[in-house]
Amino acid sequence: MRQWVALGRREGATVTQYDTLAARLADIEKAIGFLRENVEFPSFLRALGSPRGMRVLDVGCGDGHYARMVAELGADQVVGTDSSAEMIRLARAAEEDRPLGVGYLVHDVATMPELGPFDLVIAVNVLHYADSWTTLAAMCRRIGSQLAPGGRLLAYVGNARCEPEVVRDFGFLVDRPPNLREGDPYTITIPVTPPASLRVHHWLPETLERAVESAGFTRITWEEMVCSDTSGNMDTRMERLLESPPSLLLSAYRE
Repeated sequence: MRQWVALGRREGATVTQYDTLAARLADIEKAIGFLRENVEFPSFLRALGSPRGMRVLDVGCGDGHYARMVAELGADQVVGTDSSAEMIRLARAAEEDRPLGVGYLVHDVATMPELGPFDLVIAVNVLHYADSWTTLAAMCRRIGSQLAPGGRLLAYVGNARCEPEVVRDFGFLVDRPPNLREGDPYTITIPVTPPASLRVHHWLPETLERAVESAGFTRITWEEMVCSDTSGNMDTRMERLLESPPSLLLSAYRE
């Protein structure tokens, strides 16, 4: 696994809120940990397959959890980027504590320079920060430009049709006003003390597909959301969650 190190810059509309949340990340992770461990991670790993030997870029990497995950699974080169300098500081601290050869840079996804080519780009809950179609399309184009021909995008995106009462049981309070137009903002709050709120934007799955397609991606699919419990004894809450998760997993390829 190769070490990849460089300097980046700080941009993006979400920088301030994530710089603030970085100091409270442990509490936030505890609040949403059950959902991440039992649905988000298993669904991602099922869709991913083996990343062994791949060159991987994790955009909006936060504290680097997914970057470390694919590095541990055998990816050859892993780079994480985030517009929040504080999140990158946490990611670099984790790398220093347990070196995996992951490099971290401060960049906004819509304006980052060419860093690739990569075989895989991961974008976990990034695209729903786009505040306009222009920004959304630019983000998708920049992601596509990082991929080698045949490279793949795996992106968790906010589920515009999730039922707030379902995800409330798993640590997410969704304040989505009625009659939202696409691109309109709404708030997701994680009930820690004090509450941690994020401003995101309303994009329907079919619009996200169109944005990805406009950036030159093909073979666009929505991956199945699964649960780590394979016994078949899921309770009603988990069954409802899988039908109405807070995020959906999009897969697409650059031809």
